[in-house]
Amino acid sequence: MTKALLFFLTVAWAPHAAAVQNDPSAFLKATEQAPDGWLVDLADDADAGTIAAIAQKLAVKLGSPAALSPGKRLEIGHLSRAMVSWLKKHPEVESVEPNQILGLFQEAPADPPTSGKIKNPNDPMYKSQWHFDMIHLESAWEHSAGDEVVVAVVDTGVSFGKLDGKKSQFARVPDLRQTQFVAGYNFVDNNDDPSDDHGHGTHVAGTIAQSTNNDLGVAGIAPRAAIMPIKVLAKSGGGSLGGISKGIRWAADHGANVINLSLGGGFYSPTMHKAIKYAYNKGVTLVCAAGNTGRARVEYPARYPECVAVSSVGPDGKLAFYSSHGKELEIAAPGGDTRVDLNNDGIPDGVLQNTIAIGDPTQHGYFPFQGTSMAAPHVAGIAALLYAAGITDPDAITQTLANSADKRDETLKYGAGLLDGGNAFQVSNAQKATYGFGFALMLGLLGMARLRNGRMLFSTGPALLLLYVGGTFTFMLPEAFTSPLGWAHLAIGPQAHFHPVSSNFLWVLLPSLMLWGVKSARTYLAAFSIGAAAYFLSQSFLGHVDVPWISGHGFTDAAWLFANGALSWWWGRFLLRHLKG
Repeated sequence: MTKALLFFLTVAWAPHAAAVQNDPSAFLKATEQAPDGWLVDLADDADAGTIAAIAQKLAVKLGSPAALSPGKRLEIGHLSRAMVSWLKKHPEVESVEPNQILGLFQEAPADPPTSGKIKNPNDPMYKSQWHFDMIHLESAWEHSAGDEVVVAVVDTGVSFGKLDGKKSQFARVPDLRQTQFVAGYNFVDNNDDPSDDHGHGTHVAGTIAQSTNNDLGVAGIAPRAAIMPIKVLAKSGGGSLGGISKGIRWAADHGANVINLSLGGGFYSPTMHKAIKYAYNKGVTLVCAAGNTGRARVEYPARYPECVAVSSVGPDGKLAFYSSHGKELEIAAPGGDTRVDLNNDGIPDGVLQNTIAIGDPTQHGYFPFQGTSMAAPHVAGIAALLYAAGITDPDAITQTLANSADKRDETLKYGAGLLDGGNAFQVSNAQKATYGFGFALMLGLLGMARLRNGRMLFSTGPALLLLYVGGTFTFMLPEAFTSPLGWAHLAIGPQAHFHPVSSNFLWVLLPSLMLWGVKSARTYLAAFSIGAAAYFLSQSFLGHVDVPWISGHGFTDAAWLFANGALSWWWGRFLLRHLKG
């Protein structure tokens, strides 16, 4: 029997000795039965007739458990070598690969401790979370707590207890009591109860959004973010490649802004890469653990270019002995080292969070884990803080993290450097200030401009006020409706300010059409239009925003904002040319 691809969980003192198969084609040479069947990925534009013909050839009933899954994939239990060869040559088949059994970057935790704007949180064990001090978390908290951001934890599930009136099979761990959750899914048992029966996923979720400042236990990085639990790994720590790929797509389709993947393996999978690209193209930031082999090779999925690959440092700030590393790294973050207790608090220096006992959901404690699995959620948490502050484009988030990192000489070990949450906001604020200065300069020049007859262009207080309001209305518009229910944030999230509904030239055009017959109002309408243009254009050049409902991100978002800015500018100039008729 061939070796299944294992995605390891980290072990402080005894890492897995099992070899990782690097070449998936070896499965084809060794067996006609993949470890958990086969994945046949069909072309996105494959029609129903073609799909039915392929299914008939494979003797698969589409209504059976091998039914067509989202993304047009067939999951099949058995294929002969001849059939694999036939499928690979079929023009409507993009890939054929084993539906491998994956698992966690696993390490056993040390023994649990026996005792036990956000500022100076009162969580009694916060002082033992040295890893938060290392990333200057309290400085980041001065700017954001992760409000309205959804972070998907694609893992062993999360011990969330009860959600939307549906009770989980297990109770919520105490220090997640105030943490917000949104509906997730269980791709192991194919139901809507993604409870954790292992412990790893709950620990990861705690680093991201543990209940904070609640006089209990420990803290989390983005305590006002919501966790979306996606269970793709079973109690054993294993799960299928198909299940993980489905989990990534499901999270992207159901509102996740950030996805944490503290799992990985040794070789490329076209099915998983397609799922990763699907989420990335929907504007999701994907943060992945680099692996725990200790080798100079980043594992998958962290190795995919769409992902933020994270290596791990210990409490001394140096690369952890177990951490994978390599040229694909984006950044390093604290992952712990449970062999030491450098701060002499009596607790091994792993990453400390509240989770269930390994494999026993009826028990819980505060456990110090170590591994790149623990480093990745530090980055995911800071990404959530940035997202809540208005930096929503995944490339902009990644660039901000890289530009603000504590620089190290060895990029193969640390990528851009060590994660620095506080400096991330200083860098982003400096960028905003640069464009804000340009915005202010444009307003000043326009305010001093003169018409040909020598009069000031906007010489009155009301006109100057509308120039300013026009320059900020896309931010102010949703805020005007966020009290007391905050419907805009609930419906759209922190992107409300840059939603196509609000960041739209029509809001400039509408008042002009309504007041077109009032010639004395045209100066003020022109001021409003040009102010809006300045704001749209400045945000277009800043490039921080992923506009919902606009296909893709980056260039397409900037193009949307630029087009609306150009139209607003043109309309303002048009109004100025028609002040008298």
